[in-house]
Amino acid sequence: MTLTTIILQILLTIPLTIILNYFQNRENRKINQLIIPSIYIIIISALVPSIKENVFLIVIFEIFIRNFYITNVISRSNESSAMSFIIENLISIGLSLFVYNYFISNVETVIPNPEDIKGFIWFLIILYTVYLYNLTTKDKKVVEKANTAKIRTEKTIMQYAKFKNKYSNIIKTKNTLINNLTYAIMIFEDYKTPKLYRNINAYIGAVTKKETKYGIMQIPSYERLTDETSIEMTISNFEKALKNSKLKENEKIDKLLTNYKQEEKEHILLIYKTIVEFSKK
Repeated sequence: MTLTTIILQILLTIPLTIILNYFQNRENRKINQLIIPSIYIIIISALVPSIKENVFLIVIFEIFIRNFYITNVISRSNESSAMSFIIENLISIGLSLFVYNYFISNVETVIPNPEDIKGFIWFLIILYTVYLYNLTTKDKKVVEKANTAKIRTEKTIMQYAKFKNKYSNIIKTKNTLINNLTYAIMIFEDYKTPKLYRNINAYIGAVTKKETKYGIMQIPSYERLTDETSIEMTISNFEKALKNSKLKENEKIDKLLTNYKQEEKEHILLIYKTIVEFSKK
């Protein structure tokens, strides 16, 4: 090992110090301090093969120079006195020695030939193909979700227009919240229990004389209720519940939907918001 090689290695500690200082205050600082020196000497060995002999000395030179700078130029109370600083440097030297002995000194050139990297290239191709597939699938799911939401909104608006045309003579309170929420529950219950099923349940209830859910609003009763009657009863119950109430809108809705399960509440609320947005247009 010549004097020229040693001088060059000492000079090459400067870029390494600059790189380590750059990553000093970033995330994973300790990992960077340990790994970067080993990567650096591999790159130097590939770019300047003539100085790869004992190239791990660059890491040692850099540590001594940085330690001297911290101790004598900045402050003696800096991290150079900390045990963690010493341990980090020892591990860094150990890693660079391992890399030198098993990856640099035993080969003619650090740069791999095409045959060596053929398997790795195919690995990258497969990895990238999987990435593209996942990306395409994700985009497709996003589009499908958006289309589903759009279709759901359109159906809700169509049902709202249909029921408003049919029952606007009944749903005409001065409270807009009650009106819109009644339509929302109506749409939800009609979707959940279509008219054919309601008629079948009503027939069974009439025969068994047991409490049955009647009408489009599905109100429990021992007597048969028409759709119109179930709507009138719902509105009447809502007006009583909110009489002289000073609650906020969301609190009023929660109070009126007490008898519904959480999942049903969320569905009704989604329909309610769609109706409110449509009414603003």
